[in-house]
Amino acid sequence: MVYESYPWKQDLLRRKRLILKYNTVEYFQKDEEATYTVLEKAIFYSAFIIRKLIDCFGKLSDDADRYTLSVIKFKPLKEVNAFHRWPDESTHDWDHSQQKTVKGKDICNWLIHSYLFFFNYNEEETIDGFFVASDYDRNKTLYYIRIRDWLDYMTFIASDDVVKLVSEYDMKAGEYVYTKKERGTRK
Repeated sequence: MVYESYPWKQDLLRRKRLILKYNTVEYFQKDEEATYTVLEKAIFYSAFIIRKLIDCFGKLSDDADRYTLSVIKFKPLKEVNAFHRWPDESTHDWDHSQQKTVKGKDICNWLIHSYLFFFNYNEEETIDGFFVASDYDRNKTLYYIRIRDWLDYMTFIASDDVVKLVSEYDMKAGEYVYTKKERGTRK
C-alpha cells in the first residue's frame, strides 16, 4: 500500500523528463546502448508506478481508472518463444494492423509482464513508440504504443488529485469500497 501518492507521482514525472531528455539524436549518437537502457527503464518503471497507484484504493480518480489510449495491434505469423523474440518482416502481419482503444492499466500490465518489448524509431532515429506483448498475449497480439501517448498518460496520472471520495461498506467483501473518486485540484 502506498501511504502518500505525491512522491510516487513526482517520480513518475522524473521518468517522463528522462524520456524527453534522452530521446534525442545526440544521446543516441553518443551512446546508443546506454540511451536505450535509460529509455527502457523509464518506461518500465513508469508502468510499475502507475499500476501501483491504481491498485492502492483512493490514490487515483475514477477518470484515471478509465483513462484510455489508442494502440495498434499486430497478429504474429510465427510462434513467439525464447528463440524467436526479435521481430523481422516475417514474424508479424505488419500490413494488416488494427486500431484499438485500451485502458492505460492494461498497457501497464503488458509492460510489467512483457515477453516482447522493443522500440520503433522514426526518420530522425529517435523513438517514436514501443511494441509490447505480455507473456500471456505473446502468440496472440503485439501492441504498438506511441511514445507521445504514453507521455500524455504519465502526465495525466502525475497530475491526478482526488478531491472527493465516496465510500460504502460492502457486506459481501467485508470492507469499505470507494464508489466515487472525483478528480480535481487540491486547494
